[in-house]
Order: sequence, then C-alpha cells, then structure tokens
Amino acid sequence: MVLSMHKRSNKLFFLFLFFTLLFSCENDEELLKDITFVDCDACTADEPFTADIRIKLSDTYKLGSANEIIFLDIYEGNLEDEVHFTSYQTTSTETTFNLPINKKYCITATYYIDNKTYIAVNSVTPRVKYNESSCDEPCYYTAPRSLNLRLKHTK
Repeated sequence: MVLSMHKRSNKLFFLFLFFTLLFSCENDEELLKDITFVDCDACTADEPFTADIRIKLSDTYKLGSANEIIFLDIYEGNLEDEVHFTSYQTTSTETTFNLPINKKYCITATYYIDNKTYIAVNSVTPRVKYNESSCDEPCYYTAPRSLNLRLKHTK
C-alpha cells in the first residue's frame, strides 16, 4: 500500500515538473530585447559592416614583469583552425580593434612574466542589432563591444 502511494506521488511529481517546464519557458530573445541597454551614442542610422571591439588587458607591471609589451594575435574562426587575421603589440591595458561583423574571431594575448609565457585566449562574434525604442530614432548598434584578455593569476 505504501509502495503504491510512493509510486503515485512520484508520477504526480514528474507530471507536475513536466508541465511546469513546458509552460514556464519564455522566448529568450524577447526577454533579452526588453532588458538590453543601448548606448545611444554608439547607435547609427546606417547598418554597420564592422565593429569596434575593446580588448581589456592586464597591467604587466602589477604582475611583476619588466617586459611591458603584450603580443596580440587575432585568428578568424576557432584557434585550432589557425587562420591568422592580424598581429599587434601594445603596452596599454586596453586597446581597440575594428573587426568585420558576423564572423567569429579568436584572440590571444601573450604575456612574458618572470621568464615564463602566459597566454590568455578568448573569442568574440560581433553582431549587428537593431533597436527601435531605446533611443530617439531607431538605430543599429554592434554587440558585444568588449573582450576580456586579462590574466587571473600567474603562479
């Protein structure tokens, strides 16, 4: 008797869980559209073909390095595809690249600290978005606009 009540309660639980999941899901795109914050200064009336991507880098002096140069390599697609797009050297903690939209880019930042090599890797796919209501006029903007290539720790 107790076993059959236990099975029945399990069935009811899973049936309840199924219907809860089925009817509680919302369209993620609509939800994100409602909560997206648009920088109206970054909007344009014409659809852009490129996007400025701000890359955040670690401060090499704070990491104890005498070599302040950070080497950046940008690859089209996945890193393992090895389709090299461009290389760049910087001493800044932030730099900006202008990249074509709707393509995936993998970016590496190579740091030399205490005779050791550290490589930070991240990827970005800049896309064009259209917003009708956040600014005075309907406009186009690109997202994402930043990429983190800072080192978390070096030891």
